[in-house]
Amino acid sequence: MMPLDARFPVHVTLLGCLLFTSSLHAAEPVTPLAQPGLEVVLTNTTHQIMAVAPSGTAYALKMDESTSRLHASTDGAQTWSFKARHPLGGSFRVMSALADGTLLANTSRDGLQYLSRSADGGATWKEVLSLGDFRMLTPHNIAELDGTVYFLEYQSFTTQDTPIRLHASKDRGLTWAVRQTFTGHRHGHGLTADPAHHALWAFFGDTPQKAGTYRSVDAGGSWVRVLGGQEGCVVDAVPLSDGSLLFGQDITYLPQRPHMAQLSQDGTYAALVQLTGPAYSTYALKAGGFVAGIAREPGGDIYPPTELSAHVWGSLDGVEWRELRSYPRLDPTANVRADVYFELPSGLLVLQLANVQGFGPGGRGYQLVRLKQTGLVP
Repeated sequence: MMPLDARFPVHVTLLGCLLFTSSLHAAEPVTPLAQPGLEVVLTNTTHQIMAVAPSGTAYALKMDESTSRLHASTDGAQTWSFKARHPLGGSFRVMSALADGTLLANTSRDGLQYLSRSADGGATWKEVLSLGDFRMLTPHNIAELDGTVYFLEYQSFTTQDTPIRLHASKDRGLTWAVRQTFTGHRHGHGLTADPAHHALWAFFGDTPQKAGTYRSVDAGGSWVRVLGGQEGCVVDAVPLSDGSLLFGQDITYLPQRPHMAQLSQDGTYAALVQLTGPAYSTYALKAGGFVAGIAREPGGDIYPPTELSAHVWGSLDGVEWRELRSYPRLDPTANVRADVYFELPSGLLVLQLANVQGFGPGGRGYQLVRLKQTGLVP
């Protein structure tokens, strides 16, 4: 998959998922015949949201300014003001907010990558981990579980296998140690923490030989491959109450097509509904319901000739899914993206857009959207 910021392209081929059928063990539907809808509350074409802290403070880059300048909003991403500049001139690329408000960001300078940290709401920043050519792909390369913060590396400097490190921090990202080094993979797509089962999931791409979904129940000390090969093409996922995962598959080439799917702890796999393209984000709303961001990559043979857009899919129960909105691409040589990684305290979702017609430079910007019930099936 390609990162959100098109200024740092990644060329990745993601293949295959084998499909089965089963039932999803999720929360009860809001109403048996309810249908999800998506209401757009606000559209912004000048800023690119980077993170939302638990307090509700949102952080963004202003697209006509240097990417070393960070802006903040305390009114629900309605208005923005300058917050801070990275002290070393590093460019903010991807950011994640921890449960206590600590900010961790992948920053770059002089051709190298770093993990930078702010413990004061983005006012000051310090580089805490040198990454070399490795970096973050999405905010979910970072996860928290049982008092430890984890970071799984991503890279695009080689298409070959390369050691991928899982870093761990016991002090909210101030210091780091390598907890595990994975081999036989190209890169780490991301992490999902399941606090209820004290489990950490890790996702690797991108070919059938290099991909895989792994699970650890001992703080990342040892791992079990739950789903390998083509079936393990996952970028982002959410845990369900029974310990299984809900996710959209990252598939761009036949013979298989991408689906929303569920994976249990014992490896039982179930395909739920076919998607229009590879899924780069899957999000569970605090009040219930799910959304998935579906991309359209420039390559791939799963698309009909008329499919040139990113899409948002939604579900009220995790079982029945529906396409909610589409976003036509701007540049046919780049990925078009529509992803949800953040939720405001109001319940509004932050829909991050890239390479979309009618938005800012590079087709970037964001919308605040609301998942809602639209009515009943006759």
